[in-house]
Amino acid sequence: MGVSFEAPVALLLLIPALALTFALYLGSRRRIGVGRRRIALVLRTLLISALVLALAGFRLVLPVDRLATVFVVDLSDSVGNAGREDALAFLRESLALRPDDDVAGIVAFGKEALVERLPADLDGIDRIASTPVRSATDIGAALRLASALFPDDAQKRIVLMSDGNDTTGGGQSEAALAATRGVRVETRLIGLGSSDEVLVERLTTPSTARLGESIEAIAEIRSSVAQPATLRLFADGKLVATQPVNLEVGVTRVAFDATPKEAGFHTFRVVVEAARDTFSQNDRADSNTIVKGEPRTLVLAGNQLVAAELVAALKAQGQQVDTIVPEALPTDFAQLATYDSVVLVDVPRIRLSDRQMAALQVDVRDLGKGLVMIGGPDSYGAGGYQKTPLEASLPVDMGVRNREKQPDVALVVVIDQSGSMDACHCNSFNGGRGGGTGMGGVRKVDIGKEAILRAAASLTAQDELGVVSFNEQAHWVVQTQPLGGVADLQASIAGIEPNGQTNIFAGLDQAVRSLEGATATRRHIILLTDGWSSSGQYDAIIARMKAAGITLSTVGAGGGSNPFLENLAKQGGGRFYDAANPASIPDIFLKETQQVSGQQIVEEPFFPIKTSSSPILRGVEDGGLPQLRGYNGTTIKPAAQTVLVTARDDPLLAQWQYGLGRSVAWTSDSTGRWARDWLGWQGFSRFFSQLVAWTFPGEETGGIEASLDAKAGKTTLHVQSVESDGSPRDFYSTSAVVVGPDLEPKDVPLVQVAPGIYEAQLGEVDPGAYAVRINQTRPGSSPLGRTVGLVSPTAAEYRALGPNEPLLATLRSATGGTTIDTPLQPWLHDLKATSQSTDLWPWLLVLALVLWPLDIALRRVSVGRREFAAAGAWVRGIGRRRKATASRTATSAGLLAARERAGSSGTRAAIRRDNAVAPVAVPAVDSRTSTGVVPEGAPTGGPTPPEATAPGLTQPGSTAGKGSGAPPPAPPSAPAATTDTMARLRDAKRRARDR
Repeated sequence: MGVSFEAPVALLLLIPALALTFALYLGSRRRIGVGRRRIALVLRTLLISALVLALAGFRLVLPVDRLATVFVVDLSDSVGNAGREDALAFLRESLALRPDDDVAGIVAFGKEALVERLPADLDGIDRIASTPVRSATDIGAALRLASALFPDDAQKRIVLMSDGNDTTGGGQSEAALAATRGVRVETRLIGLGSSDEVLVERLTTPSTARLGESIEAIAEIRSSVAQPATLRLFADGKLVATQPVNLEVGVTRVAFDATPKEAGFHTFRVVVEAARDTFSQNDRADSNTIVKGEPRTLVLAGNQLVAAELVAALKAQGQQVDTIVPEALPTDFAQLATYDSVVLVDVPRIRLSDRQMAALQVDVRDLGKGLVMIGGPDSYGAGGYQKTPLEASLPVDMGVRNREKQPDVALVVVIDQSGSMDACHCNSFNGGRGGGTGMGGVRKVDIGKEAILRAAASLTAQDELGVVSFNEQAHWVVQTQPLGGVADLQASIAGIEPNGQTNIFAGLDQAVRSLEGATATRRHIILLTDGWSSSGQYDAIIARMKAAGITLSTVGAGGGSNPFLENLAKQGGGRFYDAANPASIPDIFLKETQQVSGQQIVEEPFFPIKTSSSPILRGVEDGGLPQLRGYNGTTIKPAAQTVLVTARDDPLLAQWQYGLGRSVAWTSDSTGRWARDWLGWQGFSRFFSQLVAWTFPGEETGGIEASLDAKAGKTTLHVQSVESDGSPRDFYSTSAVVVGPDLEPKDVPLVQVAPGIYEAQLGEVDPGAYAVRINQTRPGSSPLGRTVGLVSPTAAEYRALGPNEPLLATLRSATGGTTIDTPLQPWLHDLKATSQSTDLWPWLLVLALVLWPLDIALRRVSVGRREFAAAGAWVRGIGRRRKATASRTATSAGLLAARERAGSSGTRAAIRRDNAVAPVAVPAVDSRTSTGVVPEGAPTGGPTPPEATAPGLTQPGSTAGKGSGAPPPAPPSAPAATTDTMARLRDAKRRARDR
């Protein structure tokens, strides 16, 4: 047993406090007796001591013989099912042997640690319900959590059941910290032991290579048992080599040769297959190589004939060119990386998916590649690229913002609402309420509604819009009016429901009637139907349209009506769209509306006007540029550079730096439609070759190296940048774009941690090959950049063969622990004795509160023998008064009873005579005395008045027959007072001082 203090420095206050107490005692005036002064000194000393001890946090420490054991169970993949079952069986046996006074807790862990049971009276367990992630082992987190569960009043023991394969490296530091807290860590080995295992340690390929060179890929295979196996090598996801091999115990090296046929970023993977193997997660490894070759260009052509002149021009200048249809554009960044620039030649937006456009944007902005868009009737705004990733990537906006150049538009949409439009867009057979087959998915009429909304979104508030639906007859859904006046277009068209037959003429006639009275510069009709009807005078209505300047475009949502609709569009001066997939109808409407509204296409002859210099014009501008006959209307972006403009001052050739890459907009075409005079021009090939080449990535910067460093389950991107002379590149703004196996780019800023060293924490990364683009910029210096290939290896959980017993021994030695072999060992009371402390300061405060009033009373209140005697007399007087009160109560009761018995006035008179009492003379008060006490010998007063004696009654002590004039005997006289009140008080004080 002992004592402790929470704030022992407060004990120093005892010295001045007690010294002051004794000083006051010695210097005080003696107003109370010596004995009381000494008692007051003792009380004051106890009071001050209690307060100081409470302030210091006084505690009573008592020894405790109570044990708390926390079992820490490894559930990670490396221990296997056998290890987990072994741990559970040992837990059950050990908990059954727990002494009554001891407590047990359980922590389960893998990648993270979880509390299974808090320390308590635990006698058994059926199963471990906690399910941590098993792909890693964090022993440090498990020890930290277990140490926090122990109660303060118990000896502390951790029983770690694990194979020791700590993948985070935090176990040793946590064991050392546990030792400082008095926790002993003891271990029990569980796991797979010497199970059969094969794993790929690594695959090594050169970081760079030249096109045409053979690449050597070296695989290192580690096996715990000798056995035959098969190795397969994959390049960019395709199997390129298969090789049988006899594995030995330990590491076996196998070499492959591969020759990439294309320049760019190439990934390699080796996979091992063996009969005796436990984990499949470690049977592969990745690597990558950047193959350098001549610049390559990928041309996307909506029509191969349209792109033929451009492709021939590029090849004539020595460029490597591949041509594909837009739908074949890869979204895999590894495949896109094989090209230095991508050129779109009159490609409509509907032929590219959102994912494809996003991949192009990342390829330019984040990976530093090039992008070129060539104009045409299906390009830019006319092709539907407004508000797309490609618009963001190019130096021009697709809209024409100058209202003076943008004509007014009146658009009427004529939509089929016959029963066949109730069919799902995936059905080829007419269904719906007309008696067709059952349907699922989105109805064609609902796709039409979405198309109307998309078309309206590209109009201005001043443009006019009308919507007519038709079945057997026409129905106005929205009367033709300025779009700004339509209160709720979506609600208006929501009521269009399919039913009835098809009468195209009725709907078309209403649309023409409405537009004949419109004043807009451009008047256009879009007809959407999946059927056809022969009724109606179409020749007459076409004539009316031509007379009023109205154009007509048709969209066929069903193949049967296509010839009819195509002929209508041709006669109406518009375009026909075969929507074999009705899901494309909204994009068709958007494109058609954009072509009608604004200056999306301007067809007029003009000569290009130079506004700024550019490498694109080097060697081709001396003799002037040929005439052009049309272009796509666009608006230059503020940060872009305009190189050539049209006669209307619209952008013709614009360029800019977009992120890490470059992009160019050529708003005219490269065919005979608008560039007829350019095709025979001698500078045609050089111009377009230089235009595309301007977007190629610059040369890779030397002196930049990168690596991935995985520690404690976290991965760090490490970049070293030095000049050619070896001096570090300091104070650069450094960033990286990391593209992993999921093909999603991630922007990562790096911070400088040492001269020329930059790092970024990537957190947890998946195993596999990564393409990393590193960029460095500094004011006053040229931008630096390099693309490297890095590999994140297989998780450490699957790279260990067998248990890590040395680590378990280190954990034990750090805390003085031992190996647990029997179920009884966790309950041995062989740990260092512990103690339990109890706070006593609350009781000290209570003691001080009790002593404080006693100290005051002892010094301020004087109590002697006389005061005690007076108090006793007062108490006795209370008793006498109670007895007198009881006697008077009894007498009053008797009188009342007598009155009840009296039945007449005579009886009552007799009662009065029998009970009459002679009056007592009251002595007169002498005015000469102030105390009211009659002096001895003083007269007692005058004669008794006659009425004081009742008739027939005699005074007490009188003799019968004597006359009434004899004086009564005098009462005893009261003793005289010796002094006044003040004198008695002075005497009491004097006596108190004498004591």
